[in-house]
Parts: sequence; C-alpha cells; structure tokens
Amino acid sequence: MKFGIHFQLPCHRDQSAVQRYRDTIEQAVHAEALGFESVWPVEQHFNPSLSIMPAPLLPLAAIAERTQKLRLGIAIVLLPLSHPIRVAEEVATLDVMSNGRVEFGVGRGAIPNHFRGFGIKQSESRDRLFEGLEIIRRAWSEKEFSYSGSFYQIEKIRVVPKPVQMPHPPIRIAANSEDSFELMGREGYRIFAASQVNSFNRLRRLLPVYREARSRAGFPSSDDDLSLLMPLYVGDEPTEIRRDTEPGIRHLLEAVASLYTSATPGTDGGARRIMELAQKVRSTTYEQARDSMAVFTTPDDCCARLEALRDEFHMGRVIAWFNPGGLLPHTRVMRSMELFAEKVMPYFARNQAQGHQ
Repeated sequence: MKFGIHFQLPCHRDQSAVQRYRDTIEQAVHAEALGFESVWPVEQHFNPSLSIMPAPLLPLAAIAERTQKLRLGIAIVLLPLSHPIRVAEEVATLDVMSNGRVEFGVGRGAIPNHFRGFGIKQSESRDRLFEGLEIIRRAWSEKEFSYSGSFYQIEKIRVVPKPVQMPHPPIRIAANSEDSFELMGREGYRIFAASQVNSFNRLRRLLPVYREARSRAGFPSSDDDLSLLMPLYVGDEPTEIRRDTEPGIRHLLEAVASLYTSATPGTDGGARRIMELAQKVRSTTYEQARDSMAVFTTPDDCCARLEALRDEFHMGRVIAWFNPGGLLPHTRVMRSMELFAEKVMPYFARNQAQGHQ
C-alpha cells in the first residue's frame, strides 16, 4: 500500500496566504524525505474557509523543482470548469518539468457556487467531464487532431509538449455519488474516494457498486483501482490528538454546512431539505466525525485501523489529510507526518515484504 498526502489549504482570517503556501510546499518536500510516495492538492474556488488553492498545478510545479521522486498527484482538476486543451497543455508541461511524475486526477465538481462563478451549467458537468477527457487523451496521444462535440469544436490542433509518460500520465476520477461509482466502474477508470465526502459506512455500500460494474464491463481488478483520501493524524496520546484535531474538524463541518445554507434550492428537495442537511452537518459531534470518516489515533492503533480498512476496501493508496480544517500549526503537521513515517509506514512495508498485500 502506498501513502500520499493531501492539501486543501483553507486560510483563516488570522493566517497569511503567503505562509500557508510556503508551509504547504515545505510539507511536500518533507514528505518525500520521509518516504511518502505522492502529494495531492485539490482545486477549489471562491471560499477561503474551504481553500485558497484554485490552481493546484502551480504549487505542484514549485514542489516538482524541490523534489526528485515524489509523484505529483492532482486531486482534482475540476475539468468542467476549464477548457480541456488548456488543461492538456499545462499537465503535459508539468509532466515534462518533473520528468514524468504526474498523476492526473479529475472530477465533475459538486459545489454550485463553482459553476455559477464560471458561468457554466452544473447540469452539464458529466457530459463536459467525459468530452474533456476524450479531448485530453487525444491531445496527448495524437500528433494533430480535430474534434467536434457538444461543447468544443477543435480543428487541426497540435498540442505540445507531449507528456513524458506514455501514452499519458495515469488518469484517476473522483467518485462521490452512487451513480458516479457505477459509471466509473463501467468505464474502467481508477477512482478517488474521500471519506470526508462518503463516510466509511457509505463506502462499504458504494465500493462494491464500483467493483461490480467494473467486473461486468470486463475490466480486471487491480490493487491500483482505488486511492482512499481521509483525514488522518497520529499523536502520542489521545488527549493530545483530540486537542490537535478537534478545532479543524469543527471548522470543516461548519464550512461544509455553509455550502448547504448558501445553495440555491433545487426542484428535488427545496429549501427545507437544504436546511435539514446543514443542520445535520452542524450537529455532527467530534466523536461521530472521527469515527465515521477519519483516523485520529496513536501509531499502533493507526496500523490496526488502516490494516482493517485495507482488508475491507482493498485500496492501493491512502492519501492522508494531516490538517483537515487548516487550523493545525505547521510544526504539528510536520510532527504527525514524521510519527506516521516512523511508526506506521514501516509496518506496511514489512507486511508487503512478507507477501501480505
């Protein structure tokens, strides 16, 4: 099992955006020195309580310059919000700059304000995602191509540079809703799943949907099918762990609840349903959040928890979000990363060496 780290990058009123980015890059560089395999920032827009990272390829380029082996994962590019030719050019350039270290992750997007901000209909997100993916694949693999679709008309375009990785960087798609899990399985795509979006209990129902659809479509199973992103933190003792993680989790829950209260009521639930969802998120206790979507514990218990999740979910990679909510000081994030690398990662390396995949 491989281990990566995740960055969403909330920025609070008393925090400096400059320092948040500097700390993020330092954490990524330190991750490589500690033996983490990959780093995965995510694209978000218009809400500093959730993130100030609208362009994840830019920090990845900075990280590429200061690392040698770290895989540069994108979790995710919101493809319906961008022109696929531009995405193809920028990702290929990053692959060239890093000598073939890019992991290309995309998603449909789920936050209505993102689509309003870019003047794009959210109802078009699925079709834009797959049309964009087809264009990107062709841009990377064909010397010159044309394309005629519902959203894009392309006439004899030659995209340069081509990626170092052939035929292209690995592609992975975020799966959030039940229909997405089924669709991605049917299309044979590798996926991300995030436990802060779908709890461990929901994943117990949704991952079989993905794998059954994948099997029916004739795609073989693989250890690399699933990368599981989760809030994760290790510390020396429970009181310290709760002290470090509770403020960030409470902030994350409040930020998510605010997305519901600011949403425009649709025809499938209206204002009452939106307010019910917001209240449900706001009333979630720390204990409920910790147990349903996170691994906040001591190193020994972390080994046991991750081993049980691996045996159940069969993920090939854990992407650890060491600072959900963004309130944890940089030094404590680094210390938890160090403890994880010292006590948890060797446990799984030994198991792999002994043949326990």
